[in-house]
Amino acid sequence: MIRPRLTMTLAALAMVASASLAIAHGDEDHGAAATPVGLSVAPRMEAATETLELVAAAKADDLTIWIDGFADNVPVTGATVSVTVDGKTGPAKAANGFYTYSDGGLENPGPHELSFLVSNDGAFESLSGTLTVPKAAADTTAAMPIWRWLLIAALVALVLAGAWHWRARRLGAAGLAVLIGALLFFGIPVGPAPVAAHGDEDHGASPGAPTGSGEAAVKTADGKLFGPKSVQRIIGVRTVLAAAGEAQPNTSLTGKIVADPKRGGLIQSATGGRVTAPASRLPIIGQAVRAGQVLAFVEPPLQAIDRATLARESSDLDQQIALAANSSARLRRLEGVVPRRQIEEAGITLAGLQRRRAALAQARSAREVLVSPIDGVIGLSNVRVGQVVSAETTLFEIVDRSRLYVEANLFDRRALAAGAKAVGKTADGTTFDLVFEGAGLIDRGRAAPALFRVVGVPANLRIGEPITIEAPLGGTVAGVIVPRAALLSSANGTPSVFVKTHAELFEQRSVKSSPVDASRVALLSNVKPGEHVVTAGAELLGQVR
Repeated sequence: MIRPRLTMTLAALAMVASASLAIAHGDEDHGAAATPVGLSVAPRMEAATETLELVAAAKADDLTIWIDGFADNVPVTGATVSVTVDGKTGPAKAANGFYTYSDGGLENPGPHELSFLVSNDGAFESLSGTLTVPKAAADTTAAMPIWRWLLIAALVALVLAGAWHWRARRLGAAGLAVLIGALLFFGIPVGPAPVAAHGDEDHGASPGAPTGSGEAAVKTADGKLFGPKSVQRIIGVRTVLAAAGEAQPNTSLTGKIVADPKRGGLIQSATGGRVTAPASRLPIIGQAVRAGQVLAFVEPPLQAIDRATLARESSDLDQQIALAANSSARLRRLEGVVPRRQIEEAGITLAGLQRRRAALAQARSAREVLVSPIDGVIGLSNVRVGQVVSAETTLFEIVDRSRLYVEANLFDRRALAAGAKAVGKTADGTTFDLVFEGAGLIDRGRAAPALFRVVGVPANLRIGEPITIEAPLGGTVAGVIVPRAALLSSANGTPSVFVKTHAELFEQRSVKSSPVDASRVALLSNVKPGEHVVTAGAELLGQVR
């Protein structure tokens, strides 16, 4: 019983020992391009100059070439490209934003020296690199010589004949062991067929590694993001070279144009009544006026009872004036007979009655005169001839166009120095300079009122027009200045940015930031000057898993 078991064990060991080994080439060096960890991609190379970045990928004898701006990653699509592969030169064809070139030599495994001459807008750039095509897996099933097959057949026939003649199991088992040993001696595999892996094929030894054709964005095993150029074109990835510097943090405020309180005026009626026009007619909006110029009259209204009272008083005064006039005339004729004092008293009484009558007549026809307090322009007119207005109604507003202010709400508690310069912007994009005059101490909806003086007033500014203000706050901030669009918000609320470390490799980094203005931020950590920070397409890159 021991010998049969031993024989079977030897046979099994022989079969296992004769099995072929699997060979993989996925981790070979693919030239100058950064090889993503844990991914199998088409052979590729990358090269860059101060202005251009180039990536070339090979598939069989076809070479696909992507050319972008080095700093901003903007595709270069209208260039003339000359390609040299292992000393053979030819023109590349432009197709859908990239370039193609064919060379049969690219199918040969091993390194290939590539160089590119790019002509764009009259400028020439030369780029070069090495593209390595991986070798094919070794073929372990090569055909054997015919004499080996004949020898094997003879051995098999000999073993079967002996087993039939003696009908002995031990001899059959021994013959089987001899046959397997002979097969191993002559190098003939008796186990399963060999498994080879290469390039984009399945590598059975690493089932947990991500796989892909190299044309899909995917996270790599080391946590980076592989984004091939074809995907970058689709999602519109753009970058900017991070620049170190100091910037003044700004805040964005909203406000409105107001007139200079020292050089503006409101014209209101104190009594109310019916509006009448002066000889020069009522002024219109936009008309220039002078200080002291009559703008309008307001006739006070009289009720029926008031008119009756005035009429009765007028009649009484007229009667008294007539009697006083007769008495004064009679006494003057008797001058020298009557005392001088009586004559003077009669004259004084008559003069007093006449003044009362004149005042009463003026009261019936009195008009309120509205005059301009300053030189300026009529900015508001709420009056028509014959209109009846009430007391304290604003009829005209006069402004000095050369002196305007912006009143804004200041929510930020950081200091805004007096005299600080700011920039105002209207809804249609008109910009103008502002100077901070001061801020109030009274809270107004969790904000303090702030006043800015307009410098060099544009001709089209209007009183009450909404304005956006960019004003400096606090001290300067030192860091890497990038556009605000580069910032992403992580799931935990921490800001982050994508940094392009190679032509097709990205890293997402958590950063600390400080606002500079409405369109820029300063990165205070984890990004160095000169690195490529993604400004467009970052949100889509963040969704790659």
